[in-house]
Amino acid sequence: MIFGFFKKLIKYYIDKLINWMRMVKFDIELETQIKKYHDSFKKEEKPKIIEKGTFGQDDWSISIGDVDDKDTKN
Repeated sequence: MIFGFFKKLIKYYIDKLINWMRMVKFDIELETQIKKYHDSFKKEEKPKIIEKGTFGQDDWSISIGDVDDKDTKN
């Protein structure tokens, strides 16, 4: 009778330990995925913004990225 109790108690704590280890593994995997996701943004080039002239005047223009419009050329 007392051995059955200890057997169930040990099984309970082993299950808790395994569950905790799974959660730690999940947290580590999640952190690595988030880091990879953030690193993918660092590799991308940000668009180049070019502003020519003064805002509100006739010769003012702005181009973002690789825009090849006749209005943005000087």
